[in-house]
Amino acid sequence: MKRRETIQYLALSSASFFTSIDVDKKLVNGNWLAGNKPRKNYDYILLYWMPYDNNLSRFGQPIIEMLSKGVQSDKVLVLVQSDLTNAKQLSRNIITKGNINVQYLETADSSSENVLNDYLSWALSQFQAKRWVIVFLGHGGSLMKISPDHNPNSSSSSSSEPKWMELPRISEVLSKFNQAINGRLELLFFQNCNRGNIEVHYTFQNIAKYTLSSQIILAAPNYYYESLLNHLSYYPNLDGGQIAKKIMDFEPADMYHSLTLTKNHYFHQLSEKLNPVIDSILKANTEAVKIQINSALFPKKSNSEKSLIEIYRSGGETFVDLANFILEITILSGADVTACHRFLNYYKSFLIERVQQNGKLLSPRIRGRYQKFSGLGLFLPRTRQELETYSYLKIYSDLKLVKLFEAVVFDTEKN
Repeated sequence: MKRRETIQYLALSSASFFTSIDVDKKLVNGNWLAGNKPRKNYDYILLYWMPYDNNLSRFGQPIIEMLSKGVQSDKVLVLVQSDLTNAKQLSRNIITKGNINVQYLETADSSSENVLNDYLSWALSQFQAKRWVIVFLGHGGSLMKISPDHNPNSSSSSSSEPKWMELPRISEVLSKFNQAINGRLELLFFQNCNRGNIEVHYTFQNIAKYTLSSQIILAAPNYYYESLLNHLSYYPNLDGGQIAKKIMDFEPADMYHSLTLTKNHYFHQLSEKLNPVIDSILKANTEAVKIQINSALFPKKSNSEKSLIEIYRSGGETFVDLANFILEITILSGADVTACHRFLNYYKSFLIERVQQNGKLLSPRIRGRYQKFSGLGLFLPRTRQELETYSYLKIYSDLKLVKLFEAVVFDTEKN
């Protein structure tokens, strides 16, 4: 995330503190139960995961305060598990109308998927809701990494190499959780930079009903919290897509460049829509595509011609806009445009529920480069070794992307 230099601090009316307690958790038929203890029921529970033991730390408490000010209904609950710089322990903030209770945990590792699992298990053992939302805060890294913890070991006296969370492992934890709540996870929001990628959304397609993300960078701390929760107090029956759209509406334009919302039910059609386009390209002039991609990936100083392929970088890796890339290489190769247009219609009309591109975070010059982006990026490996790093991803077994990259990216002699 890009840091914002000014922040308005909000005052809390009350806060009580207590130490963490052991919860009697049992996994019965896929559900966590807290012994015989009754669980309070809510219309909505929003779960925030805030690993801010890094340069975002100063935004942690202001975000919690904005969330607290926004909760105006006894039927809405906000939970925040946070990690801030110099904190020896993680904390759980239980935010209800007019009150915050805080639990302190015995761990300092906010990069652990096991700790995330414990958080979700605890939430389910204590509360129940008609609908749930999960929001991940923190930085975005390489394709499958988010939310680094710079000090995962509480006994460490100095900062170590940051430890990142792995998205495939997170998906396993969330899948288990969503099964336990009978599929009531409405929205998954990656409030991280550059998570608006087809690989990320595909990985989480069977978990939440909707996924919200940013294709490029996000600022911090973001300011939608209070308005969203106030709105939810009056309209508790919103679905995940409607909540995501309210986040888009309430977020100030200087906090983002673009925001992308996908309706995850439609991901099951992706292979039947995209694979015929890839087949058509593979039968056409792939050498013409390779020339343009190599020009974009490895530009020569002596060559003044700009590649027709627009690339961008994140986490040390290279990406292209999915829709633009597929259209460009279809045209470059002379492939059948009918299948391509069929894919683009499905992609823009069904898979993507909404793209909001009126953000003003980036400078006008840079903003212009990305203005025609469709909302989701595609990882473009520069070598076979880079691709092999992610060969385990299901998207590569379902889609013919590996064959495409072999034909239009990799040079046999150099790789």
